[in-house]
Amino acid sequence: MALLYIPEILSLIFIDAFQNATSSVWTLRSVNRTWFYVAGSTPQLWKRLVLNRKSDFTNLDYAEFYLQKSALLPINVLIMLPDDVDVDEIGGVTALLRDQTSRFRSFKLQVRIHEELEAFISSIGEGRPAPLLENLVLKIQRRPKSGNVTEFLSLPAAFTPSPRLAHIELPGWPMPATVPPCPHLSTLTSLTMDAMAFKWGVGLREIIDILDSSPALQHFVFKAPDDFSYDITANLDYPHIISLPDFLTADVTAPGSGADLLRAINAPRLRDVRLDGFRKDTSKERWETSLTGPLSATVHHLSLRSPNLQRLVLEYTVFRSPLEDYALIFSKAGFPQLEEVLLIRTDINDKALLTAGRGPSRFVRGRGSDFSLTLHGCRKVTQQDIIALSTIVKGYVQ
Repeated sequence: MALLYIPEILSLIFIDAFQNATSSVWTLRSVNRTWFYVAGSTPQLWKRLVLNRKSDFTNLDYAEFYLQKSALLPINVLIMLPDDVDVDEIGGVTALLRDQTSRFRSFKLQVRIHEELEAFISSIGEGRPAPLLENLVLKIQRRPKSGNVTEFLSLPAAFTPSPRLAHIELPGWPMPATVPPCPHLSTLTSLTMDAMAFKWGVGLREIIDILDSSPALQHFVFKAPDDFSYDITANLDYPHIISLPDFLTADVTAPGSGADLLRAINAPRLRDVRLDGFRKDTSKERWETSLTGPLSATVHHLSLRSPNLQRLVLEYTVFRSPLEDYALIFSKAGFPQLEEVLLIRTDINDKALLTAGRGPSRFVRGRGSDFSLTLHGCRKVTQQDIIALSTIVKGYVQ
């Protein structure tokens, strides 16, 4: 009788192996006849459909086989358009997947240029509901050589409704249309915008519109090579603040526009901020006031609007007034709940680090024993400064 349970036991083992990403369904099916049968009759093993070869687009047998084997279970679809597949060769795949959007749990698409993204999204998702969709990731590898890019028009009309959609990752340019409001944004808790493939400034007003339309947002990642601050909050026609009551974490890579975005957000529950101001070698010494001013203003705004901040990471940042700005960071009045500060290749110097009564001595005073202050690659801080700081810390901890 025990032999009757072998397929069920094998099926559970296979499912567990797939959850830990250690096995391939094709490997399992090649072991022996029993494994071939069990793997082929376990729908949970066929929930991840990956299309990344030319043959996947010229012959639909592979995709149809996966869809059949996964039965009616939710599926995760990953499409990486190969270099040897042209956009006019995707029609078979898009037509096949268009009838499956109600089963999508995640949909991830990586293409070369924006026009290919539009073709996929409009063909597969336009007017199609995605009631189970939780994760939508759209990536563009490069901008077109001509520099001309059409608007991002397909997303607002695609995969609707999608009441479970919680995470979206978008190219940083062009922005999807939000007027009329993009229905996907109202349920978002996590948003990533990646503009690293583009060498010019991103549309901050459009990003602010997206944030304004995402009231439930908790986590935001913004990546851009942008060097310049557009001071968006000052240039708008009226004082504009983005209210995000549930906002918890912000990870921003951009010395100028990233600071502007952080400064425009009112997030009383914000607890973790990373601001990376890295710039290319050709411009790393060019920190004019158009950048240092907004960085300083951003820290001051965070201290006023986000009193529950617990972790602050600054990388490659330069302040207009280092003494005043670091004094605010370290002060109990500025950030009363701050327990972890990481300064990585910033402009902090010995005076800012050790100013009596204002720097880390006040930061340490009154805080818990599990607080952390880390300095890495800060060239203006010497080893003697670190030793002196350690003495201060030991004095207050004891």
